[in-house]
This record gives sequence, structure tokens and C-alpha cells, in this order.
Amino acid sequence: MNLKIYYKNFSSRIASKWTILAIDICLVMISMLLACILQLGVSAIVYKMSLYVWMIFFSLFCNLCFFSVFHTYVGVIRFSSFVDVYRVFISLTISYGMLGIGNFCWSALGLGETLPNGIIFIAYILNFTFMVGLRILVKMLHETLSFDNRHCVNVFIYGFRGTGVNIAKSMRVSRNNHYRVCGFISDEPWMIGKHTMGCRVYANDNTLFEHLRKKNVRTIIVSPEVMANLELSGVMGRMLAEGVNVMTVPPLSDCLSDGIIKDLHIEDWLRREPIHIDIRRVAAYVEGHRILITGAAGTVGREIVRQLAALNPYQLILVDQAESPLYDVQLELSDHWKNIEVRVLVADVANHSRMEAIFEQYMPQLVFHAAAYKDISMLEDYPNEAIQVNVLGTKNIADLSVKYKACKCMMISTNYALSPTYAMGYSKCLAEMYVQGISHKVIPENCFTKLMVIRFGDVYPDAPRSLMTMPEACQLILEIGNLGENGGVYVFEDDAAEDILPTCYEKIKKSRERFIDYNAVCEQINALTENNCMQNSEAIINKMKKIISNSVDSCMMV
Repeated sequence: MNLKIYYKNFSSRIASKWTILAIDICLVMISMLLACILQLGVSAIVYKMSLYVWMIFFSLFCNLCFFSVFHTYVGVIRFSSFVDVYRVFISLTISYGMLGIGNFCWSALGLGETLPNGIIFIAYILNFTFMVGLRILVKMLHETLSFDNRHCVNVFIYGFRGTGVNIAKSMRVSRNNHYRVCGFISDEPWMIGKHTMGCRVYANDNTLFEHLRKKNVRTIIVSPEVMANLELSGVMGRMLAEGVNVMTVPPLSDCLSDGIIKDLHIEDWLRREPIHIDIRRVAAYVEGHRILITGAAGTVGREIVRQLAALNPYQLILVDQAESPLYDVQLELSDHWKNIEVRVLVADVANHSRMEAIFEQYMPQLVFHAAAYKDISMLEDYPNEAIQVNVLGTKNIADLSVKYKACKCMMISTNYALSPTYAMGYSKCLAEMYVQGISHKVIPENCFTKLMVIRFGDVYPDAPRSLMTMPEACQLILEIGNLGENGGVYVFEDDAAEDILPTCYEKIKKSRERFIDYNAVCEQINALTENNCMQNSEAIINKMKKIISNSVDSCMMV
């Protein structure tokens, strides 16, 4: 049978550790038998068969114990290295050493007849030779059969020390390798003429190109340590002039720092280019401003804080009712952005007097309103809490932003507000309606504040199937703060989505504007938020549905 075909069919299979152990046990028995034959002869073994059997038994027992201790049988033989040989050596040395000591003590104490210690020594030598030889043979067979002779490319490696030898080793263990190392090139005189890995080391002199022609070598792999020297000495130009293909590999130091070897992030397997924004324009309206972030301890709020902190704001005012996560955010900022002035405030956005005190004291110029309850199933049981935080909280933030003349107020909403079917979606839809309504009211009054709504879609890791990461989505939020218009509702959608308008940024779309009667919406929301705690869940949900339905009907009439 063709060995190439056998290798193709079976090389992907790895022998079980028990198979390797069984082979090693057989080698122990064979070694002991050969040692007895070499020392005593075949006839002597026949007369001392029982003694030989007992010696085999104790030899197997000792070797099995130390095979298990040093794990000599758990490796993949085709990838054996010096470490595997070392383990075999230590295991056999200790086991046969103990066997020899036991044999000597047995004889010295006169407990019975023993075999000569010379047999144990010969068995040790034979066993080590067989086990190491087997591993070398399998390794050589693997390297020979895995090499693709049909597409073979003969190469020289320029540079002997360090990377040069490592390159040659990696080529040998690579299963799909089609490079055959035919020699090394070195500038060190004491290395010329030496051999390593079966290849000679050649000098970089006038005879080099003659050696290349004799070996049929048209490719030289240059280790990164000598690349700069080749370019300065003009050797690189000579090689290119002779039609020699020159290749290199990245240095290991680069791989370990910021090169090939790195932490794997979600962006690495999205199979697309990362989302980039015009960071200069975003920084222009962020830098040097006082910024208020509500829900700063939440998933979205925390990421917004991180991105804003990198843009050199004058002051960050972080608001959240969860004190422990908020403290974690404070620690993160103190570790990474020590020069930024940060105010951490535990407060509930539904508490109007508390929020007004914060606005009055700090006078924020930019407001990112990310505080919200968003668990769909939980809010279905507690819709009154959804109204308190999502609706009343948004109303407070929008009103106070207008009253204290914040430049921009950006409400972070959700895609569930577009066509709501749950209490969470109803509450966010009402909050959007209020922000849109107040934005239409302040336009005629020539108000300074721009109010915008941003519908936050599914992102990774909250939505594992999403192709947008949390940092990318928060970058788009900052971009909307730059290009957004007063009263606009912005979404992260593709062009195939309905009811959206394009913007100057391809990843951001604007929802078609709805006309909302501010006065009517305000009255209905105020009535809803005043006494919602005294009503049951079903009644609250029906009221939210009614307000949204009336608003939609009014839009259609207009």
C-alpha cells in the first residue's frame, strides 16, 4: 500500500494514550528478554524461567508506576521533543535504578536467587533506545510523509541563531508545508561549514549564488534580526538582481507585544471593518464641557462614560440609583483617567426635586439620558415602575435640560418603542413622544436646547447574533450628538428598513418625523404619572396603549 495514501487517510487520527502505553510495556518485556539472552544465552533462560518471569513482573510494575508519574505515554508521538525524551530518560532511570537496588538487597540478604545486575543495566539501555528510537522514527516518518514534494520550494534561511532555527523547526512540523530547507546563511565566520538540522551553514560571499544554483534554490527566508543589515550592506539588492525571491517573518517580540499574539475580541471575528466615527468633530463638542450621564452604572451608560472620558471633558456628572455599580465606575475612572473631574451622585431620575438640585448646582451643557428599566418580563408585572423611571424620569430630564439651557439632551431609547407590545415598549414610546413634543414646543420659543431620541438596537453581548458591539453603538450615539437635529429620532438600521430617512452618516438613519400635540401628550402623561401607583397593572397598560393610540390617530389625521 502506498504510504502517502495511508498517511492521507490516517494521519489525522491520534493514537490513544493506552495504545502508546501498551507499546511501551511490550518494549519493556522485549528489552528484558534480549538482556537475558545477551547475558546468559537462550539455554540459561529455559532453566531459570521462573526467575525471569518474576523479574519481568517487577520490571513492569516499576516502569508502570513511573510511566504514570512522568506521563511518558500521554503525548502525541509525531510531535515528540526533547522534553518527551527527557521524561522517558528520568522514568526509566529511576525505575531500573530501584529494580537494581531491590535485586542487590534481595541477594545480599540471602532471600533467594537473583539475576545478575548486568542484565538490569543492559535492559535499561535497550529499553531507553527502543522507546526513544520509536518516537524518533514516528516523528521522521510523519515529517517525510507530510511533506508535499509536488509543490516543493527549496529555500535557504538567512540567519542562523534564534529566529533562523525556529523558522526551520516550524517548517518541519507544519503539515501543509511545501518549503524544503536546504541550508542556512550566516555572517559569523565560526559557523561556516557547520551543520544543523541536517543542513549546512553557508557564508555570505561570492560563492553563495553558486551554492544557490547547485541546490536549485530560488527563495531565501530572511530572519527579522538581519533584515536591516541586508538592506544597508546592499546584499538585498544583489539577491533581487539575481532573481532570488526574498521572504521574511514577523519577529517574535512583535507578536508578543502588539502583533500576532493578542487577546481575541468580538471585533476579530465579525468579518467586517470596525465602525469608525469622525472623532475630531465629536471631540469638538465634548471637550471642555460639563456632561451629565444618567444611568451611568448601567451597560450603556458605563460605555458612554468610557468614551466621553477619552475626549477630555471638563467635568463628568454621573447619576445612578445603584450605588455599588456606580462606585465601580468611579474606581475605573480614577484608574484610567485621573485628570478628569468626576462627580458621582446617587439619585433617582424620577425624583424631580433631587434632579433639579443637581441641574442647578452643576449646570450641565450636555445630557446623555440612559437611565431606564429595560427588562421586558419584569416590567410586565410592574408597569407602574416602568412609568416612574422610563416616563417620569425622562420627563424630568427633558424639562430640566430646557429650563437650565443645556446645549443638547440625548435620550437613549430602544427599538421596542417603535411598535410596542409590552409594558417596557409602551413606557419608552411615551418617553419618546414627550421628548418629541417638548422639542416642537421649544422651537417656536427659540430655545437653546436640542432634544434628540436615539433608539438603541440589539448589540453584542446582550444579543449574541448582533453584528454591532457595545462600544461601536455608543460611538454612534456620540456621532448623533454631533449631527443630530432638534426633535429627531435616530436609529441604527440598514437601508432596507422601512420608515427611515438617510443621514450624512451611513450607519445612522433618521426615523420619519411624527407630529405630536405637545399639550395633549403632556396632560395625559402627567395624569398617568400622578396616580399610577394606586392602579393595577392591567389598567396602567391600557392607559399607556390609549395614549399611544390617540397620538397615532392624530398623526394620521394630520
